[in-house]
Amino acid sequence: MQPTLEPGDRVLVRRLGRDPTPSLGSVVVTWHPQRSKLRLIKRLKSVEETGLWLLGDNPAESIDSRQLGAVPTKLLIGEVVGRLLRGRSEQGR
Repeated sequence: MQPTLEPGDRVLVRRLGRDPTPSLGSVVVTWHPQRSKLRLIKRLKSVEETGLWLLGDNPAESIDSRQLGAVPTKLLIGEVVGRLLRGRSEQGR
């Protein structure tokens, strides 16, 4: 997710309630659709009947819906609401 997130950044995640669809453009955390113990952090591009279309901010280096297809909404963990930087926090990203 560079440049939005850097390797080693920690994020604050708001778990989603009954309506598990954050707004388009939000950065979300989801379980990988093929590797059950791996989490993905991607930007929500669109919501389709088949699931969520997620894209990384660095297309040349990202594994996202272009390779994985739409990610089922049941795999969505939550929406990133902030990140922890070295010694301080940044919210509202």
